[in-house]
Amino acid sequence: MKKENKQKTQGQTSGSKKKYDKPLRQKGGVYFHSGLIIGKKNVFVTDSYLNILTNALKTIEVKRDIKSLAYVIMPNYFHWMFRLSPKNDDPVKVYSELKGEVAKEVMNALQAERKADTAEQLIDLFKENEQVNRSVPEKIIWSFEEKAKEFEGNQRYKVWQPKTGINLIDNDEMLSQKLEIIKKAPVSDRWQLVEKAEKYPYLYICDELQNEDNVKEFLPVIQQEILATA
Repeated sequence: MKKENKQKTQGQTSGSKKKYDKPLRQKGGVYFHSGLIIGKKNVFVTDSYLNILTNALKTIEVKRDIKSLAYVIMPNYFHWMFRLSPKNDDPVKVYSELKGEVAKEVMNALQAERKADTAEQLIDLFKENEQVNRSVPEKIIWSFEEKAKEFEGNQRYKVWQPKTGINLIDNDEMLSQKLEIIKKAPVSDRWQLVEKAEKYPYLYICDELQNEDNVKEFLPVIQQEILATA
């Protein structure tokens, strides 16, 4: 049986045992997290399922007093950069709550599709893209149920791939690198969803990070704000 363990140090990702001494938790810190649908099932390919994740990202901002700095939602995963409040130092709690709510809503939607004996249609952007397809709801549900059996616990369904990592962003180089990962996702050879990243409707970058000069000034400003509230 596989066991899930909470990540306690920066840089721990799936398939890697390497640990770093740098602490992960920082009040008001900026973080990067990726969430992957287990089995790489294309879930976020219809209006309602895309709305589940976009609405959850908006809700968690208000509920946990965080700020989404950038994100991209892809058919079976998402990248997310966010900033904690100056009083909060636990990014794991934030993304775990987000993904827990999304998993619940996804399962409810899949069950509703199965009960109605219908399948939602791909959004227009994905319909003519050979890289994107969608299994019928019954098959997705079955896959999530089978994956859950591989892990300890009493979960009937497993929606998210465990241990996909969390990074504390504390330097300009890493900040730029993670922003590039977000921007390149929809234009990658794997997906080819759009020709230019800015045309992808499920990619967001806050105004403060729209150009390179702002990126270089961003973290120092945040550090000053954190010190001022300490």
